Amino acid sequence: MLPDRLIPRLSQVVRWSPWPVVVALAAVLILEGAFWRMDVRGEPFVHAGPSLVIYLVLGCYAIFRALCNEPYLDRGYRAWLATTPWTVDQPLPFGPVELDWPDLAILGAIILVNGTIPGHQSAYVLAAFLFLHALALVPIVYRAANHVSAYAALFGLGLMVKLWPLPWACALTGVVVYLIVYDGIRLTLARFPEPGDETPPASRSNFDPATARCGWPYDQLLRGLGKDGGRAARPSNLFDRGRAMANRGVRVIDALAWGLLLGWWIACASSLVIDRDGYLVFLLIVGLIVMMFCEITRVTIYSSGYSPPISAWGRLLTLRWIIPGYDVVDVGPTLTALVPATIAAIGLWKNLPPEILGPTAIAAMVFTALAAPPGLRRWRLVGKHRMLLLPANRRDAER
Repeated sequence: MLPDRLIPRLSQVVRWSPWPVVVALAAVLILEGAFWRMDVRGEPFVHAGPSLVIYLVLGCYAIFRALCNEPYLDRGYRAWLATTPWTVDQPLPFGPVELDWPDLAILGAIILVNGTIPGHQSAYVLAAFLFLHALALVPIVYRAANHVSAYAALFGLGLMVKLWPLPWACALTGVVVYLIVYDGIRLTLARFPEPGDETPPASRSNFDPATARCGWPYDQLLRGLGKDGGRAARPSNLFDRGRAMANRGVRVIDALAWGLLLGWWIACASSLVIDRDGYLVFLLIVGLIVMMFCEITRVTIYSSGYSPPISAWGRLLTLRWIIPGYDVVDVGPTLTALVPATIAAIGLWKNLPPEILGPTAIAAMVFTALAAPPGLRRWRLVGKHRMLLLPANRRDAER
């Protein structure tokens, strides 16, 4: 429940109470004035503290401002708003989601205070603000099924990372990314209200046949396949939303988009590594981390509550060393390791540059981990496995 209640309240405090920003900027001015009086402004290390304070305040304000007044993060606000005649062409009652003139005033004040630091780059302040602000809004846009806007914004954010050595180009790219995200927010609000938005939080305690617990093993099947004929109830927090998304599976087009985006981000981030040896080490470490994460996540999702029909000793004694109906679950993890290794081998054979080979192999790895058969729904319905009693369902089963 933390994202549904606490974050909007904190963001409103930061949005309508600029005193923390004012105090931080005043502290920076006092420090810079003291450095000037002590005649140590020429020493670059003394400005590390004020610069850190400025970027810390900038990052907090960018993130909280992105979450401020967003109906999709406040269940009570969304339920109340769904009962009103509000449309996307009207202003939101608690304030706008998009940036307006008070935000420009605060951002301008941060840029002016940052100008008192020798060797400053005002474009970096604008670029960092737009980057964090857009990054915080992307999950909201993606949640409302505006995948095109979310993917385009993530592509632009990766381009901002690549253009970071060019501050003004990075800042102008951030403006374009913000416009894309703003268009996605407009599309998100245009689809409001959705079914279930008008249900207030207090009604969750009432009995609902569509979401009532049925006991094991029915809950385990219904949690994975969706209740009420596949139409699962709206998750109440971000953890439940992530678990529901994993249970529903990933479409092939989304798997391809996520793989390409990760490869693009790795290519953009690795462009900041100048040394070739350091670049190769970076690709190797990132590739191993991504592979371990994909393997562990997929195995955990598929095997949680589902085990082989017979034990390993049973396989040896009955000579059933391979059980196709169950061992098909190992196809995904195996391909997740083989596909990038094959691409790397072919690339080395053809002497392809690592700047192309590394991101391509990692992108193919992620796509394979998300899209490789069998699908989660098919596995849970027709896989030759044994369903295990999970600890979360043990108490219900004993009643």
